[in-house]
Parts: sequence; C-alpha cells; structure tokens
Amino acid sequence: MNKVPSVILALDVEDKDRARSILQATGDKLEWVKIGLQTYLRDGPDFVREVADSGKNVFLDLKLYDIPNTMEKALESLADLPIGMLTLHASAGPEALRRCAQFAEESMPNVLLLAVTVLTSMDQETLSSIGVDSSVDKQVNRLASLASGSGIGGIVCSPLELSQLRPLLPESVKLVTPGIRPSGSQTGDQRRIMTPAEARETGADYLVIGRPILAHEKPADALDGIQNELNQLTNG
Repeated sequence: MNKVPSVILALDVEDKDRARSILQATGDKLEWVKIGLQTYLRDGPDFVREVADSGKNVFLDLKLYDIPNTMEKALESLADLPIGMLTLHASAGPEALRRCAQFAEESMPNVLLLAVTVLTSMDQETLSSIGVDSSVDKQVNRLASLASGSGIGGIVCSPLELSQLRPLLPESVKLVTPGIRPSGSQTGDQRRIMTPAEARETGADYLVIGRPILAHEKPADALDGIQNELNQLTNG
C-alpha cells in the first residue's frame, strides 16, 4: 500500500486578509502551503516568513525559467527564505538545472527543488500549438528524466503521468501533483486531473489542492474530507 501523501494547499487568493482567514480556518491539520507567483509578487517575502512563522511548511511556486546564470542568482536571492520547496522549469535545460541543483545542495540544503514538466493546463492540442511535436507523455518523460539526471530532487507533474514516472525515476525523486479534484468538484482550467485517492494509489508524494478547499464554505471541512478519503485507504 502506498504511503499517504501530504496535502499542500495552493494559497493563491485575492489578498492577505483572505489568505490569513483560510489559514486560520484550516487549522493545525494543514502542514503545507503553496505560495505562487501571484501572491509572492503582491505580498513579497515578508508574507512567506509570516506563513512559515505560523508553523506551516512553505512551497514557493515561482516556476523559475531563464538563462542559467539568472536562475542561479534567483536562487541566491531566495536562499534566506524559510521555504521547503521551490519550483523551476525543466525546459530551462541541463546547464540551468545542474547549476541550480548544485547551488541548492550547498546553500539551501533543506529546500527540495521541483522541476515543472508540462503544465497541467496544457493538453496535446496546446502542446502542439507551441511547436512541441512529442506527445504529452513523451515530453513529460523527457523533461522529468532530464531534471532528475541534473540533480533535481522532485518533479511536478499531472497525476495522470504518475504511473509512467514512478518506474522511470529513482525512488528518491519526489512526485508532486496538482490537478487534484475530489469527486464532484469542478475541474476549472486543469485538464489532466485525478481524485486524491487515485493519485495516492498511483504513487504521489504530495497533492497540491486549491479551489476545492479555497472555494468551500468551510475550508476545514473540505480539508478533512480529502484527508479522510486518503486515510480510508489505509484503514479499509
């Protein structure tokens, strides 16, 4: 039986007051919070520190993508922040990935770098429209293997790619999956999705969940429902 993955709340909301309200409403059962580009650009590093000071682990989802030197310097500028995960694009290429991995190992040893493969909002038609002739599956495999081989410790991927990536990558590589939607919830702009239970069964280490919790009248109840669904697989 696969271990129970950790739930990461994607905390991209309209303002800090709303974010604080959500964090208070979800309580101690929530261990991880994802702060994305929207929130980081608006509220800055001080909000990252505030969330960390509240006892949460912070996943900073900036999806860094630039020339190798700029990406390494970006990591240097983030090195003092209390974060546990940070994303970059595998499409940046092997040199950028290697340099970022080496810098993180030396200066950010407690931070798990995560490589983004193909965004979960993209399907085959969208991928083709930007000139990528490979199938979604092949492109995900290519980028995940490149990132892992360059020293990146985790992969962000659609849950539908879990079954192909787990045997392809070293066991130590963590798999982080957005596109998680509990049964009955709306899909939004995510096209390649799974339920929490399905993602666990397929080998996810972390589940990134936003709208099903954020849009719920009682966010704590939504979180409880997701965690109960995951834990029932152990108890059932």
